[in-house]
Amino acid sequence: MIFLGAGASKVFGIKTLQEMTADLVKTVYKKGYGKIINRITKSLRNFGISPDFEAIYTILDALTNPRQAIKESNPFAAYVCRDPEQIGAYPKLVDVLRDFRNYIYEQCTIKSSVLQDKKVVYDTLFRVLEDYKSISDKRFFTKDICNLNETQVPLGRTIVTTNYDMSIELYHNLINQRYADGFRMEYNPYVKEMDVQVYAEGNESGNWLIKLHGAIWQFKQADKIIKTTVDPKSHLCPIPIEVDEQMMIYPTGEKPILRDPYYVFYKIFKAQKWSKMIAIGYSFRDDPVNIAVLENLDKVKEANLIVVDPCAENVVQNLGNLALSRYNDRIIRVQGNFEDEWIFDELEVALNACSWKDYEEEVKKREEKRVRQGDLEPHYSFSKK
Repeated sequence: MIFLGAGASKVFGIKTLQEMTADLVKTVYKKGYGKIINRITKSLRNFGISPDFEAIYTILDALTNPRQAIKESNPFAAYVCRDPEQIGAYPKLVDVLRDFRNYIYEQCTIKSSVLQDKKVVYDTLFRVLEDYKSISDKRFFTKDICNLNETQVPLGRTIVTTNYDMSIELYHNLINQRYADGFRMEYNPYVKEMDVQVYAEGNESGNWLIKLHGAIWQFKQADKIIKTTVDPKSHLCPIPIEVDEQMMIYPTGEKPILRDPYYVFYKIFKAQKWSKMIAIGYSFRDDPVNIAVLENLDKVKEANLIVVDPCAENVVQNLGNLALSRYNDRIIRVQGNFEDEWIFDELEVALNACSWKDYEEEVKKREEKRVRQGDLEPHYSFSKK
């Protein structure tokens, strides 16, 4: 299984949500809400919470209607805020957040020239995985989708992501690779309607794309959830769409993954059994995702989690001390950026390794050999246990 985080899309010039934090703060300051931002930042730091994009956006969103936000939060929030009237409501922040959703849309839109130039990164990834036909995943279908038995599929045929951008869909279209994404093509070639049954149809002949947090081309229209196959702002899109109002993304602290329609995709992801998960540029800050990953490590005793990230050791810590005490050696840290040329050599080492210890020993052997050969440029870096 491949799990793509924001670091994987960074190759295409897309900012991570955390990198958008400064832009969000600047936007709110320009709109005259500097005092609110200062207060939010201070209160978060007082409780040891990082004042990042999701935390700030969540509070700004709540301030548009504090009473409703408290009601949707938890009992302790209601207890602490006995009188919601004491919290000033800022309904005009709705306009600020609308502007920023449009900004997210623009930031997550990939230019075709960039995709053409950078697609070699995906090309190389899938070419590497093709050499590991002995490694396979087991596909399962939750009972509310269909009752098909499990299916063996090659490594890399199931792709999961929390990213909003369309890089992985556009890549598949570019190379004419079939895929199922939980949306069915109807009469209009540019619009698909949500139907998770498509995962069960011809599941052996194409890739699965499971987008846990929605996408910038995914929208709610009346009682339907649709996904366009072209930029909804282009002249090719046959239906009128309000990007900011209907766009099915929620960059807030309350994870949409546990709410419909996202929950059905999460259930499908959670039902899969994988022997190798290659997590590229993912921060492991989403508790439901972490739970699914750790449960698989518990069920599949020979499974390995391979984390590819320039700060691999740091992001692995987000799984928690208890998880690391149980699965530490089954989590292989590959430190580097997705587009580093040598990262795929190291990925191959990780795929051949049974443990982090095995991986580190092999990497050290390769490094020592390179030094003996006079190639002193350090390619590999890894954290000590």
